[in-house]
Amino acid sequence: IAALQGGAVRPDQARQCGLTKGQIDRRVRDGRWLSLGRFGYQIVAMPGAMNRVRAAVATLSNAVVSHNSAAELHQLPKIRRGLATVLVHSRTTHAFPGVEVHRCHDLLDVHITEVHDLPVTSVPRTIVDLAPFLTARHLAAVVESTIADQRVGIEEVEEVVDQVARRGKPGIQKVRSIIEVRQSGPRNGSPLERRGAEVLRIGGLPEPRFEFAIPWDPERRFDAAYSAERVAIEWDSRRWHELADAFSKDRERDRQALLHGWRVLRFTWIDVVERPSE
Repeated sequence: IAALQGGAVRPDQARQCGLTKGQIDRRVRDGRWLSLGRFGYQIVAMPGAMNRVRAAVATLSNAVVSHNSAAELHQLPKIRRGLATVLVHSRTTHAFPGVEVHRCHDLLDVHITEVHDLPVTSVPRTIVDLAPFLTARHLAAVVESTIADQRVGIEEVEEVVDQVARRGKPGIQKVRSIIEVRQSGPRNGSPLERRGAEVLRIGGLPEPRFEFAIPWDPERRFDAAYSAERVAIEWDSRRWHELADAFSKDRERDRQALLHGWRVLRFTWIDVVERPSE
């Protein structure tokens, strides 16, 4: 049991395995077990931040992996790794050996998911929880990268903000500012897509329809389109188009567009940043 829980067991688990209170107390006095207060006992030494997180989740009441530890489990970019962080209800403890325990009263069931058999705050909730501890610029970079990796949509982040926002809640205004910036243009677009949309706007072109469903293949989308003119725009990121299969599929899509009377215009980061007037 302890091996699956970062080396820790709860008192009820020890008793269910047949140990009496006297036997448990003797192991603690002898130094074989380390008392974790009323929460439980560390009976196996298992180093590492994630093992401390597992021990906290196993012994604290309704603890959930959160903040940096949640970001690590979700593999979110640009967040410091190797920290042990959990979230508990504000009415419970705020201390656990080797673990940073955050308290709140607004964690909803929909804010919790499961990763590696651990209860973990969802990606949008994790972003909102991290907001007070990051600069506005750092937070924006995390959101941009996570959206670009299709790990979250800005609407999901906005929904969590609406659910937990209250007067004076730390970090909420930072997240709202990021959401406001995305009100125009492709809300879930990558940095390249958003820069491209801004180039179109500055150039005086009408706003296209973003993430436009391809008429002859509705499961797929153009990054942007002027449907009346049958002109589609694709922002070609280097990361995506280094993949040979993706490159081939894009060329097939361009040929299909031509057969259906559409023209596809492709632009790269260099086009958008260094040659926007063109």
